[in-house]
Amino acid sequence: QGDRAQTYRQLESILRGDDGRLQSGVVNRLIAEVSGDIRAAQDVSDDVRTAASDILVALAGSHFHFVMSELQGHLKALGGISEEFVFVTLGKLACSYG
Repeated sequence: QGDRAQTYRQLESILRGDDGRLQSGVVNRLIAEVSGDIRAAQDVSDDVRTAASDILVALAGSHFHFVMSELQGHLKALGGISEEFVFVTLGKLACSYG
């Protein structure tokens, strides 16, 4: 899991420095992947969840609607620890883009 968190951190750095827009298929796949880690009830460390949350925040810079739709879906469907990371992500978005 440490490698996955490190990969997410590197990807976040790239996304924050990218002025271009990713193709919607790439964005959707990336959101699905990191959302899976945020939703995972077991076998995913808080470090990976935090890194996944940071990816969503970085993606929101150019794909805000996609990210917000995903987070809203989490809030409607989930509870427990996953919900905590959704709120953390929303807080990061508010600080970054508010």
